[in-house]
Amino acid sequence: MTKTRYFTGRQSLSPLSHIGLIVLLLFISACGSKEQTGIVQDRPPPEVAVATVISQTVPIVGDYVARTEARQTVEIRARVGGFLEKVLFQEGSQVKAGQLLFVIDQRPYKTALQEAEAALAQARAALRQARKDVARLRPLVAEDAAPQVDLDNAESAVELAAATIDRTKAGVDRAELDLKFTEIRSPITGIIGKEEIAVGNLVSRDQTILTTISSWDPMRVVFSISEADYLDRAHLFEQGKPFPAEQSAAPFELVLADNSVYPLRGEISFVDRALNLTTGTLNMYASFPNPDRLLRPGLFGRIRVVLEERPDTLLVPQRAVQIMQGVQSVLVVGSDNKVALRTVTLGGRYQDYFIVNEGLESGERVVVEGLQRAIAGGKVAPVLKPVGRENKGS
Repeated sequence: MTKTRYFTGRQSLSPLSHIGLIVLLLFISACGSKEQTGIVQDRPPPEVAVATVISQTVPIVGDYVARTEARQTVEIRARVGGFLEKVLFQEGSQVKAGQLLFVIDQRPYKTALQEAEAALAQARAALRQARKDVARLRPLVAEDAAPQVDLDNAESAVELAAATIDRTKAGVDRAELDLKFTEIRSPITGIIGKEEIAVGNLVSRDQTILTTISSWDPMRVVFSISEADYLDRAHLFEQGKPFPAEQSAAPFELVLADNSVYPLRGEISFVDRALNLTTGTLNMYASFPNPDRLLRPGLFGRIRVVLEERPDTLLVPQRAVQIMQGVQSVLVVGSDNKVALRTVTLGGRYQDYFIVNEGLESGERVVVEGLQRAIAGGKVAPVLKPVGRENKGS
């Protein structure tokens, strides 16, 4: 009986064939490993830009919230009552001290002045008559031709007339003053506000506000320092370190709300007499020239001033600092060009640098460009790059 063989697609290999296949695979694997190892060993370290941690004297700058206020602000009120007759200024314009602003109806006050002058003339006439009576009676009394009582009455009339003159003179002065007060003039030079009362309205003595004037040159800027800052400044002053540290005629700089710097610098005006019990701060006042009237009362900004000159201060470029989850760190390149991750404690800013409080030493190199190529523990090819130049690729 004949047996039929079916082909299954599988062919059994002999033991020698298995051994040859395994040797071939191991050889190929070994060759690949050698090629990859050779590639890794031949690859040069990545190039990164580094900068040096420097140490120098640094001005410590204080930055304080500030607002402008007029050195003088005057509410113009009517000092006599009456109907407003004239308004002689343009709202929002500059006015000078002594400039005529308002006129109140003068007719009642001119009449009052005439009455007071007439009363004064009458009192003077009475005095003249009383003196004549005394002169006439004195020889008669001496010859017993007239009673003494008549002379006494005449002399009393002289004294009364003299007192009446003094009183009527005061009435004339008061009437003249009231008439003068009908013309309201600017007490200061400054910028005038809006017209609060229109022509034809009745104004009351010492009550009605007609307008407001604020001085504009110089402009006062007020800012506050904390109690701790004040005590620090006081201790530094005792050590012979003045405030502000920059001893120039105008050490204060004003940064406006749009972050522009006011072109003119200011000087200290005065320091308030006491701290605010609610906020625990002390107000300080600086005076800034304002010839072009750019500054107006009520502007907000920041006062910037050099508080002290701190020697031997460590500085690290701002570009070298990485902040992750609130932790500040830099990549330090050692003398063997190996990279190490270093946690640092920083202070304020100075130009293109951070002030270093802890974590670095002067002369150490930190990575400022190519941070993604610098791996902690790996080597790099450092290229020194001065701080402040523009970056062109990293």
